[in-house]
Order: sequence, then C-alpha cells, then structure tokens
Amino acid sequence: MPRIRTAGVIATTSALALALSGCSVLTAFEPHVSAEIFDTAKDMKAANTSVFGSPSFVPDDATVIRIDYDTQDGSAIMTYTSKAHLAPNTCTKATTPPKPTIQDSWWPVDGIPPQVGDCGKGWTVFAIGDQVWAAKAATK
Repeated sequence: MPRIRTAGVIATTSALALALSGCSVLTAFEPHVSAEIFDTAKDMKAANTSVFGSPSFVPDDATVIRIDYDTQDGSAIMTYTSKAHLAPNTCTKATTPPKPTIQDSWWPVDGIPPQVGDCGKGWTVFAIGDQVWAAKAATK
C-alpha cells in the first residue's frame, strides 16, 4: 500500500504545482492594450487622459476619438475626425513617422506621409483629409 499513497501524493503535488504555475503563465498572456472611444473632444477632455499621455493637440471640434494604449510600455495610437486637425500652436515641428507597436484595424497601412507633426511628450500626428492619426512612443 505505501506505493499507492506515494503515487497519490506525487499526483496531487504535481497537479497543485501545475495549477499554481498556470496562474503565472496566464498572467503573462493578459492583454495589456486597452481602448477608449469618445464621441467628442469635450468628452475626452473630461476623462482621465493621463493613462494614455494627455494629448493636448486634439482640437475642440474633434469627434469619434479612438485611442488604443499599452498599459505596460505607455505607447498609444489614436484617430479622430476634425476640420481643424490640431489645436492651435501645437505640433509645430516635423519628424519622421514612427512605426507604432500597437496595431488596430483602423490604423492606416498605406499613405502615411514621410514627415509628420511632432507634438511633444512622444506624440506624432498626421492627417489625410479630415481624418487625423497620432502615435505615441513607448515611455517605459
């Protein structure tokens, strides 16, 4: 009978170890990209935007603002519709566009200009027509 008890203890210990290690494995695969959608710039400005870098360049006439942001590295992508494109006196320098680490179906694959606006705090921005896209570099 001692062999049966030993086998039972080993099986129970193995199952417990697997279950506990499974928790840490699952944590590694937790999604760390969150998304927000705001109807208007007023709605976005009323929200806690510090979690995705408080983009101050979004103009007051912006609508349908979509933001995906990485809670681990601080990167983000954003799009919105606006006739003004940018808030006054923002994004006055030019830079080369970064390749965002976050991807979404609404992020353009083609047509990104060779120079984009540098908005500070890691944000870059470009417009095609009245649709504006912005990307924020990782900060962590």
